[in-house]
Amino acid sequence: MITKIEKIPVTNSSYPFASAEKYCGLSQKGYEETEYYMYGTANVYQSTDQNGNVEIAVKDAPYVNRFVLRAPKDPSKASGNVIIEIINPTSFMEIDRMWILGHREFLRKGDIYIGITSKPNTIEKMVEFDKERYGRLSWNNPNPENPASREIEEFQKGRKAASDVDFSYETGLFWDMLTDLAWLIRSEDKKNPLLQYARKYLYLTGWSQSACYLYRYVNSFAYRPEVAREQAVFDGYLAGGGVHSFVIPVNQYEVLQEYNYRLSRIEKIRQPFIEVQTESENGRFESWRTMRPDSDSTEFKYRLYEVTGASHDTVYSYVDYYQKDPDLIRINHLPEYLGKQKEGNNYPSQFLYAAAFRNLFHWVRTGAAPGHCERIKVDAEGENCKDAFGNTIGGLRTCLLGYPSGRYCSTSTIEPGMSMLNPDSDKDGLFGYQEAFSASMLKELYGTIENYRKLVTQDTGEQISKGFICSEDAEELIEMAVELAGKRGL
Repeated sequence: MITKIEKIPVTNSSYPFASAEKYCGLSQKGYEETEYYMYGTANVYQSTDQNGNVEIAVKDAPYVNRFVLRAPKDPSKASGNVIIEIINPTSFMEIDRMWILGHREFLRKGDIYIGITSKPNTIEKMVEFDKERYGRLSWNNPNPENPASREIEEFQKGRKAASDVDFSYETGLFWDMLTDLAWLIRSEDKKNPLLQYARKYLYLTGWSQSACYLYRYVNSFAYRPEVAREQAVFDGYLAGGGVHSFVIPVNQYEVLQEYNYRLSRIEKIRQPFIEVQTESENGRFESWRTMRPDSDSTEFKYRLYEVTGASHDTVYSYVDYYQKDPDLIRINHLPEYLGKQKEGNNYPSQFLYAAAFRNLFHWVRTGAAPGHCERIKVDAEGENCKDAFGNTIGGLRTCLLGYPSGRYCSTSTIEPGMSMLNPDSDKDGLFGYQEAFSASMLKELYGTIENYRKLVTQDTGEQISKGFICSEDAEELIEMAVELAGKRGL
């Protein structure tokens, strides 16, 4: 239960962590970014079996969390769409990746965005960033007498990834936080910061580990009677870059629990659900074993888009967006490309995400499901099959792969010890690289830059007609492709 919502003042010296006002110039686009403390109590749950069923283990544990809100300054300009993102915590930093990938569509349509802190492992960096602003955040463990098992402690040694556990806090408080915030946003309660805005449709989204949170929420919580009250709490879902070998435990003491593989995917979904995967996840991490077919069934409304060319992280989404932010440099947490290859993967998946969000919103509002897209071709080991140019075959493609001027790889070479997934490896399977074709090869393929422009313009038009590119993004995408081909010698 949420007991209080408190607005956190924004000043020149105190502002939200990784503020989109700094990166996106929201105020010049008719938007305002605000931030709130969220006080309340939450239950902690425990699994009753391997299939996702849960029951309450501890009732009414107190917490203080936060969320960031980005909305049109003028409430009359709001579209009625409210997107709640489960902010990604994997790097121990708040990464609102779905905002990064989707904000071009949100801003031009008047959509409202909310990003909620999803795991307390990021609080330390936020406090280092601004102790006065974030020092009161609290996810205290309500059951500290439950000792950490020796098995978990051994599992923790030498690890720095998403499975880390700190028994001073409890990650399992999140499920009720999310549900209660969603119902507050839907309500006419005076605590609702969106009381003056249209709030007709509510969507849940998340990236990578947060997509796994989303899977677990749908499988274990969304259809519980106390969550699905007079209607479903969320009208639609969009999961990005989900790792299908990873099941989120409902509390941190279950970190080593064995779960049925079905919990790493969506089993039942009565609301539209779009999943978008990149080449980093489409076949790896057991994704090829847990893949679901597209469906328009009333019990399974689902689409899967596999983005050919893109890796999990890209230059745009993980490096350029943050604009060498001095605040992130100050706390030694500025995202960077670590690959030894010269050019990090910069495939423009943001255009495809913008269209995916648009398709989801249309599906929810009208009931008309989006089209299907081809899946990426994989071999018996789940690795992507390549064409003669070295690019992956199949999947959701833009003109950059319809008429390539280079090859896109989802894995780069790094110094051993730098990998978040495997410290002993010299490979980074989350941030790949791109490699240009030679100028002579480009001229043999396309002749002139004028002809190349004609080809990529036609290709982009076809993708718009299929609903995979927004018409508003066509010119930028075409110019990006032409500029890249010209830079490479065409």
